[in-house]
Amino acid sequence: MRDSKIVEICLMIIAFAVLMFILRELQSIFIPLTFAVFLSFLFAPLNRFLLNHKFPVAINLIIMVVIILITFSLVGTVVYTSIQSFVREFPKYEQQLSELWTQILLQSGIPLEQMDTMFSSQLFWMEIVDRLSLARVVSTTMGSFIDFIVKLLLTVFFMIFIVLARSKLYLRKHAELEESGTKPKPVLYDHIEPQVRRYLIIKTIISIFTGLLGMLIIWLLGIDFVIISGLLLFILNYIPNFGSIMASVFPVLVCLAQYGISWRLFLVAGLLFALQMTIGNLVEPRVMGTGLKLSPIIILISLIFWYWVWGPIGMIVAVPLTAAISISIQDLDSFKVVSSIMKGAE
Repeated sequence: MRDSKIVEICLMIIAFAVLMFILRELQSIFIPLTFAVFLSFLFAPLNRFLLNHKFPVAINLIIMVVIILITFSLVGTVVYTSIQSFVREFPKYEQQLSELWTQILLQSGIPLEQMDTMFSSQLFWMEIVDRLSLARVVSTTMGSFIDFIVKLLLTVFFMIFIVLARSKLYLRKHAELEESGTKPKPVLYDHIEPQVRRYLIIKTIISIFTGLLGMLIIWLLGIDFVIISGLLLFILNYIPNFGSIMASVFPVLVCLAQYGISWRLFLVAGLLFALQMTIGNLVEPRVMGTGLKLSPIIILISLIFWYWVWGPIGMIVAVPLTAAISISIQDLDSFKVVSSIMKGAE
């Protein structure tokens, strides 16, 4: 009995290692598949409504695909235009950055001649910007624009098959209900879908609210790149705890480059920090309620783990993915302890 238990544990470890290798190596397939599953969760109520009103499945798919393509096209256009604007306008801050750097050196007592041997008198700001530009970071993270289009089409392709399978299952259950009068036993998908959908919808609304308020603050203070700052606040707010802080860094750095060390710098940093703390610690817990019932330490571990697997995209989908895994194993006797640890204290 003991030997069989050891063999079972070893096989589970090997299977987990193989699974992680597959997820990392085939991330170009599994990331669109994951987004397709999440989109099917979001569109599930609309799909059921149309099916209940005798709409053909093909009409349902056309409506969903049109909504997705329009939404992603608008978002993609705004993101691409904002990045182009950032890359085009940022060189005008070269002089301000050079003067700010010189002031820092003078106040710290470091001789400028000593720094000249390392950086030269002009500090090569354009070379630094070229190496660390947001466009390069986004390009590394998301790939080229064509690659983004391919992933979008692949996501839509996967979603079509998921919705087709889900529609057939729903129609079959509906027929069983009409024939026997008894409600079919729910499957695992039925447990995961409502919780993940509720999290995604509430998180999206809160992220939009955070982005709009952040844009208002940045606009009122006269700081440039309002739209791209709002987009960062919106997108990175999906990353719990750390995302909102990471998103606030960009407008603070822009303010530093635009106005130097001034009252605006401290005010924008303070207001954005207060905004994130208020929404993250007061508004979101009240609106989200019990949420997906994951302990804080598990959320932190999931962020690190999925970042290792899929990079920044993994951090965005870490919480709903981990919640789906927790729901999947909660009724398995072999994973009772793991499930209890993931849920934490309730």
